[in-house]
Amino acid sequence: MTVTWEELGWERVAAGVGRCRLPVWDCTAGLVAGEDAALVIDAGSSPAEGARLRQQAQSLTGHRVTHLALTHPHFDHVFGAAAFP
Repeated sequence: MTVTWEELGWERVAAGVGRCRLPVWDCTAGLVAGEDAALVIDAGSSPAEGARLRQQAQSLTGHRVTHLALTHPHFDHVFGAAAFP
């Protein structure tokens, strides 16, 4: 079953590129999907939120997240990083 970006709450801004607004702290996370790689930008405010982002990225790209970029050290952007290997 193929899941669309919109079904998971993501806004697709270009081919293989999307963003989503995270609840509570109104933080934006991003996803850039390549042929064999996936980059998540910002990990959310908790390990649970990070795990949800990781799972959604895997569902959308068909492979595991290979890269994580953190834009700045605020908790609502970095605490979810623990959910990424």
